[in-house]
Amino acid sequence: MDVPVPAISPRLDDAPCGADRRWLGPLIVLFVVKGLLLVAIVGPFTGHDEVDHFYYVARLAHGDGLGVVGKVPLPPEAAPYRAYVADFPNNAEVIQPPLYHLLLLPLYWVTPGDDETRLYVLRLASVAIGAAVVWLAYLTAALIFPRDLWARAAVPICVALQPQFAFEAAIVNHDILVIALATLLLYLLLRWYRTGYTPRRTLWLGVIAGAGLWTKASFGFILPVVALALVLAWRERGGGRRELAASLLRSCGLALLIATPWFVRSIWYYGDPTGARRLHEIPEYGDQAASLGSMLFSGPFWRSRLEDFWGNYGWRLVPFDPRVYDAIYLMWFVAGVGLALLVVSEVAGLVRKRPSAFSRYQRTAFGLLALWLVLLVGAVLYVGTIQFTQSRFAFPGMVAFAVLSVLGFGWWLPRSLRPALAPTLFVLLMTLNVVAAIRFLIPYYYGASGVTVLTR
Repeated sequence: MDVPVPAISPRLDDAPCGADRRWLGPLIVLFVVKGLLLVAIVGPFTGHDEVDHFYYVARLAHGDGLGVVGKVPLPPEAAPYRAYVADFPNNAEVIQPPLYHLLLLPLYWVTPGDDETRLYVLRLASVAIGAAVVWLAYLTAALIFPRDLWARAAVPICVALQPQFAFEAAIVNHDILVIALATLLLYLLLRWYRTGYTPRRTLWLGVIAGAGLWTKASFGFILPVVALALVLAWRERGGGRRELAASLLRSCGLALLIATPWFVRSIWYYGDPTGARRLHEIPEYGDQAASLGSMLFSGPFWRSRLEDFWGNYGWRLVPFDPRVYDAIYLMWFVAGVGLALLVVSEVAGLVRKRPSAFSRYQRTAFGLLALWLVLLVGAVLYVGTIQFTQSRFAFPGMVAFAVLSVLGFGWWLPRSLRPALAPTLFVLLMTLNVVAAIRFLIPYYYGASGVTVLTR
């Protein structure tokens, strides 16, 4: 019996972007409309850490400086939302680098009205950033699957309609900028792998990674992916070790150099470069820390992470019911098994010296994306040893999740049916989004009828 594998051309031509715009444009418009609906539906300041992030922006807008954790109280206006604050009455998010918050300052300054009005306007910035991520998801898929429309379309569909990513792109939280910068960095890393890492390009990689570190210190988990890509490209194309060392310095080294002032500040105030020690000392954070072993071998822990990845909106306030989770897990299980069988097939083919279904470039891309996901899972576990952890710390790998999931689904389908994968995923994920809004989000915020949503 032949083992089915996705029919993916090894050609590395750019995808026919002109033809793809016919469906990509409407998909991005749909994402924006969905984001605007979420901005309106989700109650003010109920997104995870939204209170702290908003008043971090407000603090900078009023010229009060960065502040130190434990010494920056939230203003009285935040009191009604204390249930959504981890360390009330203090702002714990001032421990984070300020790039995201600085970028929102112009919007804050030009928006009239009270804090709630400003919050909704700042949320619109997240919708725009999220739309950029969907576009980058398409560009990344076009690099990897230049002649396979079914895969090229399925990847941005998975990203645009993933419920928790859409939620992240409708609240005030720096994670959406982290996702965007990580996705941009991976796209350029894969694109330039094909055409060469020139000195100027490696400098850009360093600048983007440095911006990521000035958004969230955990962005540093991507640096091993950058380093491995440079090493693999060097081995493939040849060159001196001095050239490789220079590339690593211009990318990873520059990123760390750019972030050094923030790391030094954190060491000065908190005793370590990321402030992890101070977060661990906050009761609402540190009391929920766990050992690595207790997380790794805990079924409830991983089930909770899966629920966080797909549902549990905000501070785990709006979960799906078990039947919805079961349907999601069944579909993702199918993708996971398909991906595992695809890997086994490829390894067996390598042993038997059978030609691969993928080009060398594609195999490298899959490997780099898989490494990024492994590192992000490690980041989720690492955070769990400091404080409570959530699956959103793995969201910077959303495009990688989509690519590998699409590969897993594609394994099961005969070649003639693979074009149906993208529209099928669209229907299934769109149904999930509608169910999530009607059955869970709207009833939670506006009552069982949800009539007030229409009249508000």
